[in-house]
Amino acid sequence: MSGPRRNRSADVQVDDVPKKHRKVSDDDAADDAEDPAEEAEIADEEEEEEEDDPIELLKAQGVSEDVAERMLEKADGDLDAAVMLIVEHQELEKEENDLAKVMEESLQEAEAESQKRRDLDEERKRSAPAEFFQGCSFLENLGEDVATALFSSDAKEDVIAILDLERKCRQWYRARGGDVADYFSRIAVKAVANVEYEGKGGDESGEQGNIKASSMEIVHSLLVAHLSDLQDAVLSLPTIPGTIPAIFAPIDVESKIETVDLT
Repeated sequence: MSGPRRNRSADVQVDDVPKKHRKVSDDDAADDAEDPAEEAEIADEEEEEEEDDPIELLKAQGVSEDVAERMLEKADGDLDAAVMLIVEHQELEKEENDLAKVMEESLQEAEAESQKRRDLDEERKRSAPAEFFQGCSFLENLGEDVATALFSSDAKEDVIAILDLERKCRQWYRARGGDVADYFSRIAVKAVANVEYEGKGGDESGEQGNIKASSMEIVHSLLVAHLSDLQDAVLSLPTIPGTIPAIFAPIDVESKIETVDLT
């Protein structure tokens, strides 16, 4: 006679039940979801994927993503070739930057030197105008006595302005340099004709005395009037591009000087 029937379900162990058929407790579910080993493995895989990304590898060379993409495309996807292209690109970029820096420094030095010369010229114009403007037609036709008197008077700045304008005009209108020189010469000659001396012809030696201050005022007024005309003529746009200002045409300058209103 057989013994009592045993409940087989009592003999079945939990471990023998497939995991998918087990009733998972809340603790077991939490353990499965927060397994540090699994998270670390996933992170490693993601990191490996990033490390294998050629764009990221090229960006590690210190270039932008745009450059990395272009170099990789230029190298037909060859990572090593793209790296070499990036190195060449960086070297070329460095050379260009160095060259730009050197050029900028050179330009700054040149500008500083140019400014230094301009400052020196401005100083010489006023400290030694007769020497600085040597060769100018206006100065030569004034004569040493009149020029010295003008440079020692209130007319000094206006005389320097006329001389400076003559030099510039002879450079600007080289093809008509003779006409320019003649114009400034005639102004000087007429100015000298209005100079009066104290005691002129008053002694047997025939030597002239000092220049009268009143006549110097007249000469100064004449020069101011002509300086204004010159500036207007030279600084205004010509009616026909590339032509010389009409003021330098060979006309009778003396008649114009005589019409100056000194009142």
